[in-house]
Amino acid sequence: MSPPNRIRELREAKGMTQEQLGALIGTDKTVISKLESGRTRLSQPRMMAIAASLGCGVAELLEPVAAHAPADWGQDASVEVAEVDIYGDRRGGFLASDDGQPQGFREDETVASWRFPATYLTAELQVRAAAVRIVEVRGDGMEPTLLPGDRVMVNLADQSPSPPGIFALWDGQGVVIKRLELIMGSHPPLVEIRSDNPLHRAYERAAADIDIIGRVVWVGRRL
Repeated sequence: MSPPNRIRELREAKGMTQEQLGALIGTDKTVISKLESGRTRLSQPRMMAIAASLGCGVAELLEPVAAHAPADWGQDASVEVAEVDIYGDRRGGFLASDDGQPQGFREDETVASWRFPATYLTAELQVRAAAVRIVEVRGDGMEPTLLPGDRVMVNLADQSPSPPGIFALWDGQGVVIKRLELIMGSHPPLVEIRSDNPLHRAYERAAADIDIIGRVVWVGRRL
């Protein structure tokens, strides 16, 4: 089963039938019914296509993360988060599976271990320790927001560039950390890939031609 979603609610709000939505994304009403009920996995390309067809953001298709009550982080148990080298392996092994667990990490890809208060991850960052990794920033593409040598926390369970944000991804040429935004109304779905450094040009890729590793949710920097 896939996580809960709001496809039915948003489709009906648009006055659209399952047949009509299916036609827009190149499938039929049986598949739409299974997607709405969670019996069929809602893949990233299909999520983007449905969001574009319904005129909404990808995040709107998913049930919101439940809020957690604040806690005294100083008294909270800590959890370990691995720092990994995502650049060496390039495309393989850095996506999240259906249950948000990371796939394909080998022991030799873990270069360090970081510890965080468990409640800081769940309440403040709204992530699960099992689905995040620490990654080093390389290159100057995201200056001044991110500097070479910064460490960022990447949420492997969030691979949807709507709402826009900073992500680690394979862009067809290599692994990069860039700012992504889904181009609304594009068919097939297109993603704009931008650097914060004005010396780097923005470019577009079809959503199906990139692999999003995860959303950046935290940054650490040496002063």
